[in-house]
Amino acid sequence: MSIPKWLVAAVLGASAIGAGRAAVALTRRARRRSALSVPSPPADPAEGLLRPWIVMNPSKHEDPAAFRALVDRAAMDLGAGPPHWLETTREDPGAGQAVEAVSRGAAVVIAAGGDGTVRAVAAGMAGSGVRMGILPVGTGNVLAGNLGLPDDPAAAMAVALGEYHRNVDLTWVRLDGVEEASPLPAEGGLVLAAHAARPLEAQTGPGAGDGAPAPDEYACAVVAGMGFDGRTMAGTHAALKKQFGWIAYVLAGLGSIGAPRLSARLTLRSPEAWEPAPIDAGDGLVGTPRGDDEVTRVEARSVMFANCGELKFLLLAPDANLSDGLIDVIAVDAQAGLLGWADVTWKFLGQLVGLRPLNLPVSTGTVAFRQARGASVVAQAAQAVQVDGDALGTARAMRVRIQPDALDVAVPAERTWMELLPG
Repeated sequence: MSIPKWLVAAVLGASAIGAGRAAVALTRRARRRSALSVPSPPADPAEGLLRPWIVMNPSKHEDPAAFRALVDRAAMDLGAGPPHWLETTREDPGAGQAVEAVSRGAAVVIAAGGDGTVRAVAAGMAGSGVRMGILPVGTGNVLAGNLGLPDDPAAAMAVALGEYHRNVDLTWVRLDGVEEASPLPAEGGLVLAAHAARPLEAQTGPGAGDGAPAPDEYACAVVAGMGFDGRTMAGTHAALKKQFGWIAYVLAGLGSIGAPRLSARLTLRSPEAWEPAPIDAGDGLVGTPRGDDEVTRVEARSVMFANCGELKFLLLAPDANLSDGLIDVIAVDAQAGLLGWADVTWKFLGQLVGLRPLNLPVSTGTVAFRQARGASVVAQAAQAVQVDGDALGTARAMRVRIQPDALDVAVPAERTWMELLPG
């Protein structure tokens, strides 16, 4: 039986369009990453010696003294004075130290650690207007990757002391219906305690109208979630992270595949209007209007709230922007065991080349999105929860809000594609 010519033409046309979109997406992504990897020039030493404050997580280094010496040399090579150093502790992973640095007149405070250290320092600096730098020395370094920061400490120091910067939103997360308590302190409480411990005349903490945290709120710079991602983070051992890096997360994820689905009520606070594509891909989280909000039921393996979109090898939220004042809500579901998870994985990989997830009635894996200015999820049973890769026990509810432009973060210079061409 011969194949109709119109069908052949349609298939070839669709293939050409798909290949073109993929090529354009890959090219744009490569250009953006290349541009962001160009370090910015250091500040002019003629303006006076800048002495940065660095909040360091000593557990991330085999030899903390050697790391300090390396960074000290890099700072002085850039024309800065020797940095002030503060170390994180188990009781305070960086929030109180950041408040101390700001209160003592720091012009720039640099977080030297992984995403956990970065979010703690960010909590202490939120709303201060003081420049924040990042030396990414953790396992994931997801926020640093989204900002295009180099992994090399000396190069990252040049960026931290450079002239280029951008505003970055910060998310705050509160847990309700807690069954297994978090092993980590809430950054909101640490920030408020640090401000309260200062002399009354020197207290300059943000007021309630400035997005000040509640004592039980956790800071989130990357992504928070409950369900599969929470179980994965809870099952990731620190020793394996140090030895194998991201592979440790993969191993923990494989062990969490059989976790039951969660059934929950999802509330979207002041969500962005949903405009489906001409051919509806079924990738939108759309609920029943309740005033300015929308409410819907979800059956999912994981519900996540993202501030930024890129992970190491996946594009989690294609519309995420660190400075848009919006939370990207993502619901991921997988059925039929490994087949469903394979479907979900291909959907995330497809987003790397500009392809939106296509959720069909026969799909074994689905990924759905919505942007909002706040959100909450209330599950029927307590679920494992995580914030920026840190397991926070189990809870029935997660409530998330955004503090727009909370941070002023040092970033590399953005160069145009033409400026990156040789010669």
